Amino acid sequence: MLLARKIIGRVSGHAYATQATFADGDMVIVRECARGGKSALIGPLSPSESYHTRKGVLPHSAIIGQLPRARIESTKKDGAGGQFMAQFPTLDEYVPLCSRRCTPIYPKDASAILTMLDTSPGDCILEAGTGNAGLSMYLARAVGPTGKVHTVERSSNTSKHAQLVVEQFRRGVLVPSIEFHVGVLGEVINQVAVSIDKSLANVLNANDSTTTSEGPEQTWKEQGNVAAPLFDGIVLDMPTPWTQLPQVFGFLKTDRFVVCYLPSISQVMDLVRACRQWPLIVEDIVEVDWRSWDVKVALVRNPDPSAGSDEAMVCRPTHTPIGHTAFLVKLRKCGSQ
Repeated sequence: MLLARKIIGRVSGHAYATQATFADGDMVIVRECARGGKSALIGPLSPSESYHTRKGVLPHSAIIGQLPRARIESTKKDGAGGQFMAQFPTLDEYVPLCSRRCTPIYPKDASAILTMLDTSPGDCILEAGTGNAGLSMYLARAVGPTGKVHTVERSSNTSKHAQLVVEQFRRGVLVPSIEFHVGVLGEVINQVAVSIDKSLANVLNANDSTTTSEGPEQTWKEQGNVAAPLFDGIVLDMPTPWTQLPQVFGFLKTDRFVVCYLPSISQVMDLVRACRQWPLIVEDIVEVDWRSWDVKVALVRNPDPSAGSDEAMVCRPTHTPIGHTAFLVKLRKCGSQ
């Protein structure tokens, strides 16, 4: 059964004002002002709540009403608190730090997926595997207020949590661009299509009533001929995308792209084998590597008097762990036959 709900945010149709003061319900990044200080995502802000740190208690009420980058003092019983700076989270900060029910698609992979899909403002994108809505938000920002992301998740609890995650980012600025659906993709794709174009109801219902015993090849041929090309791109974050592709790629516009997010190379091989029977060309398979560097000025403990300065540049990779996340497989639709 398809469950769809369009959630209403507190902001719609216009860009979020980054200079707004912090308000009740906002999510906020707080950073210790001391060298090497830690940062954390806190919220939703509430006048009755506090954030407990190693340098004391930071009341939410001290943040509410302040401008971004305001300095806020924490309090300790001995009176020796610390200074913190508050700011609104960027999407790159929010996705890894927000509450989660599963591992999100991280910014490094999300940015690559947007490039592989060739996403533009006004596009209509289908995503399967909403998860924590990390990629959903990146897609929504790319398609803008004139576009739409239809994201499908099997678990209703996971979908509800994802909706809350989107609502809490920047006062729901991305809410109008995302439509949430619950169900197995191949079973609900027709209903998703009808939610976009109600004139397809009769055609797709007739297609559902025509069953054959000729296997998956016949299924995709019928679906490819009958389905309307609605989507400018499709993202599949699931273990076996080749089981769902026959039911969905007919809804993809010709010469547009499917990107599959697959953790294992054996999954990639299975997908490549399956694509030989469909009008889908394997265009690219990538693994995204992202390494941050620390470049800063440091004081030399025992400087050479002839150097004329006790400062030096430190340049090295950060200590952030680097590991494999997934392979991204880019498929191009070359026709319905």
